[in-house]
Amino acid sequence: MSIPLLLLIGGIAGGPATDAHVRSYIASMSIPAFARKYGMKCSACHLAVPVLNRYGQAFKDNGYRMKVGTDDLRANEPAYWPAFAWLWKNYEVDVERVGGRTAQQAGGIADGALVFGGLGSISDRVSFRFVPIVYENGVTFADAGWIRYNQAFGSDWLNIKVGSTELESPINPGREYNMGASRFAVLYAYAVPGSVSRFSVLFPQPGIEIMGHDRGSRSRYAVNVFNSAGAPRAHCTFCAPGVFGRVTHRHDLESGFLRSVQVGAFGAYATWPVGPDTSDLKGQRRFGGDLELLLGSDVLPFRVTLMGMTGQDDRALIPAATRDPRYDAGLLQLEYIPRLPLVFYSRLQMIRNRRQAVAGTPDNFGDQDFQFVGVRHAFDLNSRFAWLLELSYWRWTIKRVAPGGADVTHHTVWLGTHLDF
Repeated sequence: MSIPLLLLIGGIAGGPATDAHVRSYIASMSIPAFARKYGMKCSACHLAVPVLNRYGQAFKDNGYRMKVGTDDLRANEPAYWPAFAWLWKNYEVDVERVGGRTAQQAGGIADGALVFGGLGSISDRVSFRFVPIVYENGVTFADAGWIRYNQAFGSDWLNIKVGSTELESPINPGREYNMGASRFAVLYAYAVPGSVSRFSVLFPQPGIEIMGHDRGSRSRYAVNVFNSAGAPRAHCTFCAPGVFGRVTHRHDLESGFLRSVQVGAFGAYATWPVGPDTSDLKGQRRFGGDLELLLGSDVLPFRVTLMGMTGQDDRALIPAATRDPRYDAGLLQLEYIPRLPLVFYSRLQMIRNRRQAVAGTPDNFGDQDFQFVGVRHAFDLNSRFAWLLELSYWRWTIKRVAPGGADVTHHTVWLGTHLDF
């Protein structure tokens, strides 16, 4: 085992709404620049790139710091800068079926994207992230951008982040295996039929995050206070306030088939302005819990993740609504790593509308089912670059939204490659 890896384990772990936005969050995030900075292998922090292992999670929670005297840029070679790049390209085949009949099919090389940004620590106290994304069709926007003050008052339990920050949701969509627009947003970005609100726990929200953790990140919390991204603004200074919070606890086992158990809970309350002067704020609630199991091996595990959530919106957010709509959603994800750098994964999601906003609307209008399977292999993975290939298939059904109350089902085959520098 290398000296940097020993330092990592001892220092941080504590011992032995547009499609472009969706795709940016589905794009996997592995940073060879960290391997260059600290002189270690990518597998030190990843189960299989880009999903983090327990040491990688602790490294991230510490503000991308090892806390062994090498985090300050002045301690690194002058040629090193905390910059990185991603590049991805894919072939995609889409088939849409309405009421069991093929209505549309298309295939071809999709618009790829280039990401060139900065991420990491510049001193013992300050970390940052800024990620602009440029698509081939000319669409350009910035992913989450923030500055973080680490260990306020000298404690790991108080770290302050300011900017547009990703919310600490279970199965973070920026750290998943699938690179394509595989509709992970089905669960997080779901909006009740007819809602005017664009709030989603999937996308970054501008505001302040306070987070903390114990040694090794076995227990963690995060609280975000934000202004809902994209909300109309007029005659107000804090136009659409909201709050998000999550807590998790992980228990590691030293022996046996069950290697670790992590439980978590999360919730959000966000507002969205309605009315001619955007001064009337109406609320949305999202609450849920998750369970993660690692089975078989710490290095090559079989990972099982279960998540459930419920949501409710104020009726004023839906034109012609007569009652507050409510829905429930669930997810099951399975991942298997037979050997590095190969991983198989699958996901089931379902959304059920329990109470429609408009009286007389069919109970299952807008319900959704989603199935996904994929395989990913890294052909090269080193401190200079990573080259990965993914093949995946997903089926996404939205119920009773077509004319005549028919279901709409999308079938997609996705083959893509991803380069990280």
